Amino acid sequence: MSKLIDQLLLALNKEQEIYDEVIALSKDKQIAIVNNDLKLLETIMKKEKTYSISLVKLEQIRSKTLNQLVKEYNLIEINVLTDLYPFMSDQEVRKVDSIRTKLVNTVGILGQKNELNRQLLEQSIDQIEFDLNLITTIGDGSVNYKETASDMDVERRSIFDKKI
Repeated sequence: MSKLIDQLLLALNKEQEIYDEVIALSKDKQIAIVNNDLKLLETIMKKEKTYSISLVKLEQIRSKTLNQLVKEYNLIEINVLTDLYPFMSDQEVRKVDSIRTKLVNTVGILGQKNELNRQLLEQSIDQIEFDLNLITTIGDGSVNYKETASDMDVERRSIFDKKI
């Protein structure tokens, strides 16, 4: 097996491992969001940042390896991994295709989890806004309607002390 293909496989497998960890973190993140556990959420975000840095480094390694493969095989460029298949042995193709398929599936799952977490965060923000509006809106027990009976004259106050 070509040394460059080995390097490529090593980088792809390491990326897969990191994405698997990120998926596990996204499940924990979902629980933290639902339970409003900000400390856990902060810890998870720090771990995600570390994983992101690792993924960027692996992407650089993968890109460098692919550029070396372009030179080795006298290609103009490689747009997708499958462009390399004609230059690989059957065993190399099976290994690269296997990890490529896993990565595609993993990234799809991660996208779904991120979308769910985004929706949960939006719901949490909406709930906070609702609670703040509820707290800051006060009345004396009576509501004064204007002529159209649709607008209310409601006194609003801040929950923060305005004295300086």
